[in-house]
Amino acid sequence: MLELHEPEGLRDRQLQVLADCDLLEPDGDADLAATARVAAVVTGYPVAMVNVLLPEQACSLAREGGEAVPMVREESLCHRASLAGGPVVSGDCATDPRFSDLPWVDGRLGAVRRYAMAPLQVDGLVVGTLCVLDEQPGPALGEELVSPLVDLAAVASSLLQRRRESRLARAAREEHERARAFDAALLQALPVGVAAADADQRLTHFNDTLREWYGGDADADAGLAPDDWTTAYAMYESDGTTPLAPAKVPLRRVFEEGSVSGAEFVVRPARGAARTISGAGTQVRDAADRLLGAVVVLSDVTGQRALEAQLREAATHDVLTGLPNRALLVERLTLALSEAHDPCGGPAWRVAVLYCDLDGFKAVNDGHGHAAGDAVLLAAAGRLSAALRPQDVVARLGGDEFVVLCPGVADEAEADAIAARLVREVGEPVLVDGVEHRVGVSVGVVLSGPSEGSEGAERLLTAADASMYARKRERRERRDALTP
Repeated sequence: MLELHEPEGLRDRQLQVLADCDLLEPDGDADLAATARVAAVVTGYPVAMVNVLLPEQACSLAREGGEAVPMVREESLCHRASLAGGPVVSGDCATDPRFSDLPWVDGRLGAVRRYAMAPLQVDGLVVGTLCVLDEQPGPALGEELVSPLVDLAAVASSLLQRRRESRLARAAREEHERARAFDAALLQALPVGVAAADADQRLTHFNDTLREWYGGDADADAGLAPDDWTTAYAMYESDGTTPLAPAKVPLRRVFEEGSVSGAEFVVRPARGAARTISGAGTQVRDAADRLLGAVVVLSDVTGQRALEAQLREAATHDVLTGLPNRALLVERLTLALSEAHDPCGGPAWRVAVLYCDLDGFKAVNDGHGHAAGDAVLLAAAGRLSAALRPQDVVARLGGDEFVVLCPGVADEAEADAIAARLVREVGEPVLVDGVEHRVGVSVGVVLSGPSEGSEGAERLLTAADASMYARKRERRERRDALTP
């Protein structure tokens, strides 16, 4: 058990604030119930609760999923988590020293495994928690979902504060009007899109975020048939071009499947930017399990997907030239070796590997600076690429070394012809800031053997490197022999 300090007089202060808020027992508050429902939808956890901390009990004011049960304060996860500070997340409470000794975790009263909470505060005092939980272990709630949970807790805390002010001012009518406004504000304030439909699959609600995505034009059209949603709201597959099938619309899927999560698609509205959207949703049912409708929460993951693409690009491409790096080159070479055959049944193709090292580059870098050197490297990369066939690949290994991969080469003569073309193209002068620079290129050439397997990639690169240095040495020896 992890020892946590409870400040002196904390329970008396909490009791006073909760009494001011008229929250000493559950009263069926619709706003708090809405908060619990949205928390469950946003996080995807089966149970969400709004709890307050009384001196001897943890009292559940609102709950989505499961049945409300009395809880001794010291035995509750929310009491323990409130002392730790918030937000608090755990992927497996059974192995978490903060919670593993509690009866709601170890099986005496329950078997909570995944748990996350955000504190509810009134006038800076923690009086309860907005928590979500699951009896199945799994990854702890990620930051992208913890943040909305904290936002919801802040909204719920504002509601509690408002209740306190209303009670102290004896303004029951004003409090009622504010509470009704909360239902609408809750959905409008969320930084995610929210759409809802009734039990007959008639659209009933779009929040402001969703309208903003469509340039302010879109709204929930109750008269629109579900089969027309994809066209009316410009929904596409993740590739951004293939129209999304009506059966794959997240809200439609909720009615068919009960709930969805991670449903990804693209919207391309006429007056808004294209966005990659991830949807999660659930059916809404009353206490008698009658279907009332469905709600989906739609998160804009465009930036996240773009960052992931950038990271993949950075992991496999040279930063300066944008060419494949060594890792991607080896992958492409391995693939070319595994596919080295003639589809018409003729002799097996051979794969040529050309190892290129720029001659005279060091003089440019040392004499004119790295900016000039980078410009020469970019020019060389462009010329190497332009001189190749569509199926060929040029990669930069670093410094002034490049490797060209040429699948489908018939013999050494063809490979040497490609090398000669590269030497000719790279040898043309490069003009940088009015200064003409001349670099050459030494090219080592090797061809795969007739039975070369995909495991031969590193061998071919090593052999091509050695061939390149041998050609440099031969050229230097010839030059020395001609020097008196």
